[in-house]
Amino acid sequence: MKHRPLRVAGKIHRILAASLQKEVLDPEAWKINITQVTISPDLRNAKVYFTSIGSEAERIQAEKILTSNKPVLKRELARNLRLRFQPEVEFVLDEELLRAEKVEAILDSLQTPRKDD
Repeated sequence: MKHRPLRVAGKIHRILAASLQKEVLDPEAWKINITQVTISPDLRNAKVYFTSIGSEAERIQAEKILTSNKPVLKRELARNLRLRFQPEVEFVLDEELLRAEKVEAILDSLQTPRKDD
C-alpha cells in the first residue's frame, strides 16, 4: 500500500476518535473504540472498524449510534481532511477481539489443575 492512503487512514482514525468524544451527543458513545481504518487506494471508500465495551446488545447499540451520527462524523471528516472527494465511510464491527476472547476462554477451560508435590 502506498504511503498516502496510510496517512489518510491514520488521519481519519484520529478525526473520528476525537469526534466521537466531542460531536456525538449520545452518552453511550464513550464505549465505542475505533480500532482500525482501511481506505481504498483512490481514497474514495473507508472502512472504519470499531469495538464496544459490553454485551452483544451494547455492540449493536454502538453500531446504531455510529450509523445515526454518520452525517455529523462525515461533516467533521470533510472539515478536517481537505480532500477533493470525501470518502464514503462504512462502519464495521471489529470481531478480532471477540475471537481472541473466545480462544482465551477455550484455552482456560482446557487447562487442568496441577497437583503440587
